[in-house]
Amino acid sequence: MGTQPSNRQPALFSYHIDLEARVAADHLLRQVAAVLDLSFVAPAVRHLYGRSGNVSLDPKIILKMMLLLFLYNVPSERELMEQVRVRLDFLWFLGFDLDTEIPNHSVLSKARARWGEEVFQKLFIQMLQQCVKAGLVNGSLLHIDSTIVKASASKDSVVTTSPEMVSALRQAYQQQRCKLEVLAAEPQDSMPAAPPPAPASEAQAATPVWEPAPQPALRVVENPTDHRPESAPATNLSTPELRVMPAVPADSRHATGSKPEVKKLPVNSTHISTTDPEAELARNKSGVTELNYKEHRLVDDAHGIITALEATTSNVADGSQLPALYEQHQSNSGLKPAEVTIAGDHHYGTASNYIYCAKEALRAHLADAGAHLEERGQLPLSQFVYEASEDRLRCPAGHYLVLHQERPEEQAKVYLIEDAKHCAQCPLREQCTKSKLGRSIQRHVQAQVVEAARTEAKSSAARQSRKRRRHVMEGSFADAFNNHGAKKARWRGLARQRIQSWLIATVQNLRVLVRKLRPRPAAAALQSEILKIATLESVGFLNGAGHRRLRSLPVTWHTDFDQNQTTGQPGWPGWKRALKMSRLGNTPVRRR
Repeated sequence: MGTQPSNRQPALFSYHIDLEARVAADHLLRQVAAVLDLSFVAPAVRHLYGRSGNVSLDPKIILKMMLLLFLYNVPSERELMEQVRVRLDFLWFLGFDLDTEIPNHSVLSKARARWGEEVFQKLFIQMLQQCVKAGLVNGSLLHIDSTIVKASASKDSVVTTSPEMVSALRQAYQQQRCKLEVLAAEPQDSMPAAPPPAPASEAQAATPVWEPAPQPALRVVENPTDHRPESAPATNLSTPELRVMPAVPADSRHATGSKPEVKKLPVNSTHISTTDPEAELARNKSGVTELNYKEHRLVDDAHGIITALEATTSNVADGSQLPALYEQHQSNSGLKPAEVTIAGDHHYGTASNYIYCAKEALRAHLADAGAHLEERGQLPLSQFVYEASEDRLRCPAGHYLVLHQERPEEQAKVYLIEDAKHCAQCPLREQCTKSKLGRSIQRHVQAQVVEAARTEAKSSAARQSRKRRRHVMEGSFADAFNNHGAKKARWRGLARQRIQSWLIATVQNLRVLVRKLRPRPAAAALQSEILKIATLESVGFLNGAGHRRLRSLPVTWHTDFDQNQTTGQPGWPGWKRALKMSRLGNTPVRRR
């Protein structure tokens, strides 16, 4: 019996280690490497690098590292470099050897700042087009939804200030971020050449000193007035001013006998995070208010492939993103099916989305986002008859609602009862209105198109589409949260959040593509075939064609099936197990 010496020393040289032989044939990274096409990366970023200086890491390797970061949900980039150092499959996937020097983790952050969002968007589109070629995208039924992504910032970093200061801070943040991006993306060969050294006498006379360009200062104006005295000097109009209004004395407030009207401003116009100024406060599904972003997705129904994606601030309305997502879907996939259906919840069932779907010849299976007056026991708009010749509405009691206001920004008109006395004396007042001015109705200028879309949204087919949407979209987001770390932003800033969304969506589509193209073993295929026949036989519905299909399989397979059927033993494949699956609904069968 052999024993390993306790004082064993590691070998100094390992000439016979082959990473190719130490990565399993069915390893996930082997399948990923077989379908991953990164040939577009080098031409896309070549103009961002100089021709002199240190040689950078191959952009393909950098992009592979970022994919590993989300494919295996590695907590941080430092941890990723440590895992690359010790994992043979990572080394093989990146094309490294055991003695290859592992790059510093800052390579990834510098590459993101240098490349921008365009490269990662191209990566997502490239992977989507591969899924389209593999037949994984149908395009006839699309599901739309959004989710909240927690920002990488604490609520303790939120400060309260004036709306002017919030706007100024966010604008300053954008300017500084653009400067950093320009410096990171500037090639070295485009830097101006250093001037030749000047003589000593001239150097002493005039020493060149670099000075930053003067930036406009923020000027605070105390007690501003509308009229400036003529003797006051004219100020530079380009200098921003932060006007501080004088406080109202307490005596003057009490003298009027009424409280001053304070207009309630949106919370994000007076609150800003000093850590991530682009993150906004929003309430999640649990009712907790945090700094968040929002991710919008359009997913194909066939295999759950993500076809369009957008990352926004947390207070952007869900329904406002439907036109942009559908146009992005058309551009990315290139599919033009005869009939397209979009399914979404009540956040997307707005009048503007109904009209857009009608314009694009889409079936809008979007839950109605209306007031749902019928559910609250009030008379809906359908109970009022519109008279186009007079441009008025007739209520169920026979009175008329005339045009009161036009809202062109909403493409709607507001109609109000002619005389409020009609509503005060009406027997239907309890289920119509409680306003002292009487009943008022807002009607869209294309109300006929909207009503037709709402009727379509209430059909049984629309309810079935939304039921399917709940399964597909929740599964897509759950997979992103649990397996790829999409619940929280890794980096700060909206642009970096978009990069994270592109990478996670690419990884999810890549996994579906790998699973689809994975060759099925012959044993698994035959097992599925016999299990299907066993299910039909167990319920007494197997005709002559089914028996011939069974006899066409290998002898050992249908012999085992006959023995299991005769003896009733739970051997493989076991008709009892097939019967149990059919009762659970996993296999559709016809019963006598």
